[in-house]
Amino acid sequence: MKTITKQITVLAVFGLISASAYSQANSYSVNSETLYRHGYNSGGANVQENTDSVTTGGTTRYWVYPDLSLNPGYDVNNPLTTPLTSAFNWTTSGATGTATGTIAAVGAYGTYTNYKQVTWGGTGTINLNATETSGAGCVGGTAVTTPIAVIAAPDVTAIAFSALPCPTGTIPYTQAGPTATLTITCPVNGNKEVIVNWSLTCSNTSWHGGTAQTGTANLGNSNTIDLSSVVNLSHPGTYTLTIVDITDRIATKSGLTAIADGTSNTFILLPTPVTGPMYHVPNQ
Repeated sequence: MKTITKQITVLAVFGLISASAYSQANSYSVNSETLYRHGYNSGGANVQENTDSVTTGGTTRYWVYPDLSLNPGYDVNNPLTTPLTSAFNWTTSGATGTATGTIAAVGAYGTYTNYKQVTWGGTGTINLNATETSGAGCVGGTAVTTPIAVIAAPDVTAIAFSALPCPTGTIPYTQAGPTATLTITCPVNGNKEVIVNWSLTCSNTSWHGGTAQTGTANLGNSNTIDLSSVVNLSHPGTYTLTIVDITDRIATKSGLTAIADGTSNTFILLPTPVTGPMYHVPNQ
């Protein structure tokens, strides 16, 4: 009877350890970056996301909460400063389209195999998997998996102009001129909160002293924006509007904060006529 009682007690204690080991928070700070548990957004809400959206060409980081009963010295609140006994094997699987994922160690933290970065390529869907092996060599029966959607980078496809106004005032048009309705178009393609940096140049060197006019435009969740309130056409000349770079929320999350674009359009702003005196044939 005593032997049976001791066995029951040991099992109960082990059960308590296992339960406490899996009371994970929804986010942790890893290498000064807040990483969120899959299924939870940055606001902490359980949104049950089906996929983790990333931008092709970007790199994102992933950290796996280890089994603390097998890693007794590991502190999840200081995840890159305490011992990790288990080892983790990372793989990708189930790719659709042209999606790829290249898994690598994060800088100097290669000994922490539960912390990896993945550089994404192509477009489509792919699974990221991690399997834990204990220090005794026991392999976890089920891999932890996160479905990934690799989406195209944002891209401006067109810049359009409305009927252009005439400069105000008279030559040399030293005062501020009129604005024109300038519209840029960018397909959303699953991207959100698109931001573009633009540059406007003019062949007339007296315009802004020959210095390009620049600015930032936020498309929000739309695929078009009107720059008429910010683009000032103060002199006649040949103008070229160029999209310098572009990004959005998903691209920024993927480390792509300024994707070179280069889409441009050129238009000519003619001066307002200044008519001279009228001549006639005099009477004889």
